[in-house]
Amino acid sequence: MLSPDALKYTVNHLLSVALPTGTPLQCRMERGEGDASLHIADWRLRVALLDDGDVDSLLAGKLAPETIASADGCEKLPLFRGTQATRSQSTDIVFNPDLRELYVPYDIITPSFLMLSRWEEYQESPRDQHNRFPYVSSMAAHYGFIHLPIVDEYAMLLRQWITEQVHPDIVLRPRAPRVVPTHDIDHLCRYTGTFQALRSIFGRDLLINRSLPLVRQSWQEYREWCIDKRQDPYILAIAELIDHARRHGEQAVFFIKAQVQGEYDCTYDIQDPLVNHVVDMIQKNGMEVGLHGSYRSYDDPELYLQEKNRLEKITGEAVTVGRQHFLRFNLLKNYVNAGYSTYGGQDSRQMMEVTRPSTLEMWQAVGLGDDYTLGYAEQPGFRCGTCHPFRLYNLFEDRPTDIVEHPLVLMDGSLFDYLELDIGQSRTLFKRLRERCNAVEGDFVYLWHNHTVGRNYREMYERVVVN
Repeated sequence: MLSPDALKYTVNHLLSVALPTGTPLQCRMERGEGDASLHIADWRLRVALLDDGDVDSLLAGKLAPETIASADGCEKLPLFRGTQATRSQSTDIVFNPDLRELYVPYDIITPSFLMLSRWEEYQESPRDQHNRFPYVSSMAAHYGFIHLPIVDEYAMLLRQWITEQVHPDIVLRPRAPRVVPTHDIDHLCRYTGTFQALRSIFGRDLLINRSLPLVRQSWQEYREWCIDKRQDPYILAIAELIDHARRHGEQAVFFIKAQVQGEYDCTYDIQDPLVNHVVDMIQKNGMEVGLHGSYRSYDDPELYLQEKNRLEKITGEAVTVGRQHFLRFNLLKNYVNAGYSTYGGQDSRQMMEVTRPSTLEMWQAVGLGDDYTLGYAEQPGFRCGTCHPFRLYNLFEDRPTDIVEHPLVLMDGSLFDYLELDIGQSRTLFKRLRERCNAVEGDFVYLWHNHTVGRNYREMYERVVVN
């Protein structure tokens, strides 16, 4: 199932989380009949593995797990016995002092690789209306561990087993967990003109929301906007998000769209002087600017590079950090059948089948350094099974890439658009996910849009995020 490179990739992640010693651990790996052995210094870790048949059952959600307490005792984790361990009924995690061997009958390697490599997303399966792999088709949904960083939880169990049975005196340097606020600037301004402003105030606030307080607030904001466009509420929200990050000692990442008027789904023009104002405000406060790749850029290297170059003219520096709009990410090549097909606002006029690269191939082609896309829009949690930055794996090439993924754990829209949670439920889930990131010494990367900071979203932001 796992190639030597895949085995090495997965074990390196598990050990980096389990045993942060300050220096990379030197180990030698061997693949045996039904197990994998890691020779570390003067001892060996032997882990039972699932065979191909059991892996198929695992992916289909048909393999019965056992449960064990997480390393901190706060959660129950699903574990899957290695195939031969099941047959032999050997279930104890035992250290043999004579052989200097720690035996683990549960396969913590194969499920970890499946999650990190996004193996399930390489399979032909239904996609949603945005060509995204749906949460309901995932292993995390099948086994109910979406709210657990399962790969990191396995690593923390491994730490517990090693420190209790093999090296109680090992000196570890635990990684400091971080909160990483990220903000997609889908809409730079609320107001773009007098007619649009009046329609927003009286059409939405009065007729749809039926709120006179919102009308009065919006009218005051509109009057201030008429005097100074930089006083637009969405731009002031960006300043508020910056201030929140500074007060909490966090470095926020702001993802800017880089489209021009007339392109598909263009909500603001990158050439608007207000973009310069916002980027300057972000950079002067020590925050990071990333590219919010447009809706159609997720499989179009030429379009992505065009947008990247536009943003770099504004930032004055290389932009190597990105997140795709609508969290669009697809590991399968796309095929556009005969007919007119449109990309980046231009009619390709190709009466033939066109092959589009996968998102990962596109990122590799443009030299992306860090990505923040991988989270489910419809369900907060751990799509990749980890909240540690890690290198994405290219299954077609059977090797890790140079792209570092910073997994998205929670998005504001998931709470109130997809799940329709109230403030109390949202706050509870926000807190639980942050605590699990802390427990495994990872990063709690959350996404809160600037346009959902004010107006009728104000209480949600203040009570869920600020408090």
